[in-house]
Order: sequence, then C-alpha cells, then structure tokens
Amino acid sequence: MTPAAPLVSIVIPTFNQARYLEQAIESVLAQTHRNLELILIDDGSTDGCVGRIDNIADPRLRRIRQENAGKPAAMNRALALVRGEFYALNDADDLSD
Repeated sequence: MTPAAPLVSIVIPTFNQARYLEQAIESVLAQTHRNLELILIDDGSTDGCVGRIDNIADPRLRRIRQENAGKPAAMNRALALVRGEFYALNDADDLSD
C-alpha cells in the first residue's frame, strides 16, 4: 500500500501584482503533486490583482486579505496558517515548473 502524498503548503504574498499573479497561481495549481494548499496573502493591494483571479475556483486556493503591513507581516501571517507537512515560499511573479 502506498502512503498518501504529504500535504504541501505554498505561500504567495502579493501586493499590486496584477500583471503576474494569475499565472503564478495557475502554475502552482498545475503541479503534478496534487495534495497541496495555496495560501495567497493579499497585503492591501490597490490594483485589483485579487479580483482578477476570481475565475480560479480551485478549493486548494485560500485567499486572505489584510491591510498593507509589508511583506514580512504577510509572510508571518501566512506561515501561521500553513497546514502542510512541507511548505514553499513563492513570490507573486514566480512561475512554478
């Protein structure tokens, strides 16, 4: 019997990354490792970037919004929410192969 694949948490903090965010999210959700959660922390964006991903209806995507407090605060908040056995940190303009 093969053990279940471990849950992997991917954290993406974002602030005004409308140009890149959707591609970054889709590249994570397209991974062959399917047991993952993607935690998106919107750090008070004003460019509508999070609204542009409303069409992504994947239950593995968790959207969290906070007032702008800077990337370290966004990362700390996300890391407090991680449920996976492993985690990875991506920026909002990163593409995952």
